[in-house]
Formats: sequence, structure tokens, C-alpha cells
Amino acid sequence: MSAPSKLDRFVVKYRKDHTHPVNHFLHVGAGWPMIALAVILVPFRPLWSLGLFFGGYALMFFGHFAFEKNQPTILKHPSTPFVIAWAVIRGLCGGLLRLATPQRGR
Repeated sequence: MSAPSKLDRFVVKYRKDHTHPVNHFLHVGAGWPMIALAVILVPFRPLWSLGLFFGGYALMFFGHFAFEKNQPTILKHPSTPFVIAWAVIRGLCGGLLRLATPQRGR
């Protein structure tokens, strides 16, 4: 088996920094959806978009400081959102590819 890639090591570190269930919810259930909605709303409601964007990050930072007791990964590695988004897309595509591939011997 080959050594894990730099992306794989980064994802492992990211997961290690995000283990508390409340912090996980503040990221996946609140912060990232708010930021995604902010991006969609930019042309229609720029002020709402700005509020959602900063509010989403505020919730995620709060999760780190209050529950994880660590510094948000984005402060150490500003490319974090892009790297994690790529890892999620890669994982989804890999899963879809496995679903589309015929299984033999079952």
C-alpha cells in the first residue's frame, strides 16, 4: 500500500481538529450552509450575504474556541476551505464511480 498523499494527511489533521460533536454541527449543520447561502445570495442581497458569510465563520470559530479548545485550522492554513472542498468532491466522485462500476462475484 502506498503512503498517504499530502491531501489525505491534511484531511486526517482536519478531522482531528474537529472531533467535538457540537463543533462538528456548528461547521456542517450551520456554518458551511450559511456560507454557501451567502455565496448564492451575493447578486441578490449583498448585505445579507455579507452577514451570513461572517456569521457562519463566527459560529465555526466559536465552536473551536468553546468546544475544541483549539485554534481554527483556517488561521493556520488559509487554503483549508478549498482543500477540504476538493477532498469532499473527490470522495463523492469516488463513491459515485464505485456505485457505477459493476460488482463481480456477488
